[in-house]
Amino acid sequence: MSIRRLIHSFFSRKIIIFQIFKLVPGTILLLLSLELRAGSFELTSSPAFSLKLKGSYKNLQFNTRRQSNNDLLEANLNRLRTQWDAKLLKVFSAQVVWDHELIFGNYIDSEAFLARQSSQDVPYGNLEYEFTRSHNVFYGQKFYRVYGDLDLDFLNIRIGRQKIEWGIMRIFSPGDLFHPLPIFDVEKMERVGSTAANVLFTPWEGTKINAVYAFDQAQDRSRIAGRVTKTLGHFDVSAFGGKFLRDHIAGFDFTGDLLKAGVRGEFYFNDADLGNNFIQASTGIDYGFTNTLYVAVEYFYNGQGTNNALTAPLLLTSAAQIRSIHKNFSGVQLKYDLTPLWTASFMTIADLNGGSFFINPETKYSFKEWLDVTAGAHFPIGQSSGEFTAVPNLYYLQTQIFF
Repeated sequence: MSIRRLIHSFFSRKIIIFQIFKLVPGTILLLLSLELRAGSFELTSSPAFSLKLKGSYKNLQFNTRRQSNNDLLEANLNRLRTQWDAKLLKVFSAQVVWDHELIFGNYIDSEAFLARQSSQDVPYGNLEYEFTRSHNVFYGQKFYRVYGDLDLDFLNIRIGRQKIEWGIMRIFSPGDLFHPLPIFDVEKMERVGSTAANVLFTPWEGTKINAVYAFDQAQDRSRIAGRVTKTLGHFDVSAFGGKFLRDHIAGFDFTGDLLKAGVRGEFYFNDADLGNNFIQASTGIDYGFTNTLYVAVEYFYNGQGTNNALTAPLLLTSAAQIRSIHKNFSGVQLKYDLTPLWTASFMTIADLNGGSFFINPETKYSFKEWLDVTAGAHFPIGQSSGEFTAVPNLYYLQTQIFF
């Protein structure tokens, strides 16, 4: 019997699944009794070569509804992540982040899960493998990040699956042209990597030149772009442009401090291959008070929006990473430390044209240096014609252990 068939047979047995769930509470209690420390393990170290290992385990339980028929969807995600960091001769380094995922629930048999898997199906470096997948059980592995670095004083070259650090907004970031907007994801911090060559050149202090080529098997759908950043007083100002899929984009962004508040903005013009040309722009301000309250307010304009739901399929042909039917949105983000270990946050987005709102309250408690528990919900409300009204409610509870 092949390994894949053996694993599928193992997880197909309901008695085994039940036994796994029985072990979870006891395992968490055992871990709570240990004095673990979050950090990395140094596996080997010498002047020429070093290798470190760190990782995490995440359990995420969430409930929502199927958008097409309102049926209840449940999921229990378990992810073991290991991160391997190697360094050679002080200038060469590599990172591999390897995930194993075990998911239970009828969410696996939904369109939402299919969309999740499709979004991770990158054209190069697609090192994902499904060991088993049925109506209620999924087990697979993937490489979340895998790249190599050449790091000199003035030059960094990174090749592989990575996160491209573009975009400076807190809520709406149209300038983040390599990664989809994560606001509505239950795992906001999980960003699908781009398989790319990324060159960052610092010719002198206060100036950065960044060139990126994100590969695609269909060469005309690759993303190739450049970005120049200059520090001017208390502000960093960038100009960027390039070819994204079949569209050509040019724009700028800025971020800095004004009267102790953070001020930032992004703007770009999209010369569309299909449909009309358009602009996207976002601006915002944020401030941290001495009592730990953090407030961010942003406005987003989407020139691609038509305020007509019938045009929604046309948005899929665009290189824009923020796609919406309506044009005007505002967002507010709040965060407050109730205690040094307990944080409450709140985010709301208003669809100013459609009269709907997306609300995301969340709280996180750090029981230990290595143990975080997070709970939250997604509440879309408003008029039936709104951008968010058809999105179902979602409730989640997450436990994360770091080692």
